Amino acid sequence: MRKMFMSLASILFISHISFAIAAEPNMGKVQPPSMAPQRGGTIPQLQLTPDYLYKQIMALQQQVAGLQAQVNALRSVVQVTQNGATIQAANLTINAQNNLAMISSKKINLTAGDDLTLTSGKDMSLQSQKDVTAEGAGKIRIKAPQIKLNDGTQPLAVVGSSVSGGKVINGSVSVFVK
Repeated sequence: MRKMFMSLASILFISHISFAIAAEPNMGKVQPPSMAPQRGGTIPQLQLTPDYLYKQIMALQQQVAGLQAQVNALRSVVQVTQNGATIQAANLTINAQNNLAMISSKKINLTAGDDLTLTSGKDMSLQSQKDVTAEGAGKIRIKAPQIKLNDGTQPLAVVGSSVSGGKVINGSVSVFVK
């Protein structure tokens, strides 16, 4: 019988590997290769039957047909040219979870054939760096419990109001001017 000499480092290395294998029983076993191709890898050799391939092709053809129908539906609503894009539909909803911004370096026009309503759950502001014009072919109605013109605090004189020294004594209780 031959004598075998091992260094202390070799003994420690072998005992470390032995403990690791004992702790993880699958460590020494070879895992079967994944059937999914990895990015940049090649597709593994598969045992595919003609029936399986036919079913996969039919499923893909159905998906392609569904996608083509969606694209055709979009094309009937959205027209894109080099000069711009148009969305045209019987009903159109734009829904934003947080903010919706419409930005133009020139003009934004909102036009309605019948009625136009702007509604806010909280405050609403209309601001301009220049003039603001409100014009109607009929009446313009401004309704609110209190209307302040130029952040006014003086009541507006109405028919029957008392005026003394150029000041309204008992004017409107809902319209105030500056």
